[in-house]
Amino acid sequence: MDKLRNLPFKVLFYLGFFIVIIFLGLSYWQLSSHYIDSNNLEKLTKYEYILEVSISDVNSLSEYQYIQIDTDISLLHTWLLRSRVHNGQNGYNRIDLISDSYSNYMVVNRGWVPLDFDLDSIDKYEQFKYIGKLMSYNTQTIGQDDIPQSDYLFRIDKSFIENDINISLQKYYLTLTEECGNSIECINLTDPYDAPHLSYAFQWLFFAICLTIVILRKNKLI
Repeated sequence: MDKLRNLPFKVLFYLGFFIVIIFLGLSYWQLSSHYIDSNNLEKLTKYEYILEVSISDVNSLSEYQYIQIDTDISLLHTWLLRSRVHNGQNGYNRIDLISDSYSNYMVVNRGWVPLDFDLDSIDKYEQFKYIGKLMSYNTQTIGQDDIPQSDYLFRIDKSFIENDINISLQKYYLTLTEECGNSIECINLTDPYDAPHLSYAFQWLFFAICLTIVILRKNKLI
């Protein structure tokens, strides 16, 4: 206790260890994110048996489930999701709003299209097989807001689409993995972006250790 009372750099000691705790918390957060991403990646890239469902069944399913919609589908509307890159080329993702004969609505990410894609060229009566993975919607964060009544989106935001079209959507949207359509590149879900959470976890841990050593040496405790 005498050593603590006679510390030459008390502010550094107490403030420094407070920052060390923050660094350790950040390290733990990044490590937890790494394990969550690894678990999600395993589910995302795992293709078990395909489940044939109707749109109304989607709310009872889980994220990343591999499904085929087996009911007659109508294409109601299409948006272009901005800032998508495929093989080094800029473009969009084609986002469709579909429904069945019972007015159950669902959003479908059909895949990548080039910048010169013409929305007027879409044949709304063309029949497709809707096969793919269920995905969670994006949420509004810092950045560009989506514009009502626009043909373009910055994110697949459930609340925005529901308010813009005045409908109720299923809790997941569908990303097609095959038979995406003419001149449309299916999204490769087996090669998603892998965030460097593990390296960040070690980085924050390293900062915590270094700062701890500085605090102890400055106060002549080691």
